[in-house]
Amino acid sequence: MKNSLTKQKNSAISQNYLKLSGGLLLFGILLTGVIMICSAVASYRETIETAILQNCDTLISNIKEVYHSPEDMPSNEIIRLVRTAEFEYNYDMFVYDDAGNEIYPEDSGEEILTPSVQAYINKDDFVEIGYFTSDATEAQICCAMRFYLEDEQNNVSQYYLASVSNAGMMQEYSMMLVRNLIFCLLAVIALFMLIFRFGVRKLDNDLDEITRTANQYAQGEFSARVNLPEQSKLYSFGCTLNRMADFIEQNETTRRNFVANVSHELRTPMTTIAGFADGILDGTIPPEQQKKYLKIITDEIHRLKTLVQSMLNLTKFEAGEMQIHLASVNIAELLIRTVLMFEKRINDKNVDVEGLEDMSMTVQADEDLMFQVLYNLIENAVKFVNSGGVISFSLYEEEGIAHICIKNTGEGLADDELPKIFDRFYKTDTSRSQDTTGLGLGLSISRKIVHLHKGHIVVKSVKGEYTSFEVQIPFKQS
Repeated sequence: MKNSLTKQKNSAISQNYLKLSGGLLLFGILLTGVIMICSAVASYRETIETAILQNCDTLISNIKEVYHSPEDMPSNEIIRLVRTAEFEYNYDMFVYDDAGNEIYPEDSGEEILTPSVQAYINKDDFVEIGYFTSDATEAQICCAMRFYLEDEQNNVSQYYLASVSNAGMMQEYSMMLVRNLIFCLLAVIALFMLIFRFGVRKLDNDLDEITRTANQYAQGEFSARVNLPEQSKLYSFGCTLNRMADFIEQNETTRRNFVANVSHELRTPMTTIAGFADGILDGTIPPEQQKKYLKIITDEIHRLKTLVQSMLNLTKFEAGEMQIHLASVNIAELLIRTVLMFEKRINDKNVDVEGLEDMSMTVQADEDLMFQVLYNLIENAVKFVNSGGVISFSLYEEEGIAHICIKNTGEGLADDELPKIFDRFYKTDTSRSQDTTGLGLGLSISRKIVHLHKGHIVVKSVKGEYTSFEVQIPFKQS
């Protein structure tokens, strides 16, 4: 039932999406078609008007050639020219004098033309569409032109030529364009419906795949992955879900490892403390050896304290509650003092220490927090340096930034480990075999402390050669 409802919702989403796309597509086609029809009709009308004006101008030129005097207007020759033009162009021709009196055809009864021509006086040639004759039932195209005739005595008379033709051809042309547009729209709608059905089915399948995988994530199964073809519109979304699942799965693995490591780290010292304390209380451990075992108990308690404090500090950093107390800190002195804390372990591994001579640098920082950073980095260097290897230190200034470099020879880090090295609880494969006490919190805390000082920490490594950490912090904090 739940799957059925989910599929119905997915189908509704895809249908709404495709309906919207189809509506926008059809609206675009309709708008484009209307614009094209208007443009085509305007162009066609302009062509018709130009042809009418040219035909009337030709008729006027012919009339001028046979004209003799106003008394002969219209002569038989002029009547023949006008009738020939009417037959050839399929126009109704009207000739008026400058007073608006109809000269041709005589007694036509088309008095409606007279006001039109009278209104035309003192205007340029024009072509208009309307109803210009008394018996007109369809729209007409009327062209009126003013012309002048000169007789043999150089007397000039003004006349008007009006031609009237049926505008039905323009209307038919417009209707043809409209029919073509409607046909195209119907064809596009039919084609779109086919694509729509195919697209809906395909989109529904993709949404079902994403929903199925998301439901598995909701049930805590993060090994599932969205499998969509690259051509799918939801391919990038599926890839994003897969990356999210990878991240969550990695965090889950890290969390489980962290819980296991913390449990082990807490259980080991607590077992040691409980065992030796019970031995002292029940007399199993003789009085002369109790001081020795009390020292072991104290060391284990300090170890527990450090573990708990590290987790508390990490929580404070992530909550933004950690405050820094700025002061002038002699980094060179702090570095040397921290190295001396690992003197025994350095000597046991026969490691050479370089770069601590003639070292000097003072920065504005929180001394306790910077000590924790240096302690974590030096502890890592001592832990992973190869026997007989070298740990080197260097300090230098560049554009107001203090650079603190700690480098050790040894196994180094693989390229795929470098992006993860500062992740909380992360331990490299090498550290799993060499570091049986660490929790993978040191570098994560160190980076947060450096960021709190508005700085950066950078790691460089070549597999099988060396690993180098560089802390970069401003000399002065705002």
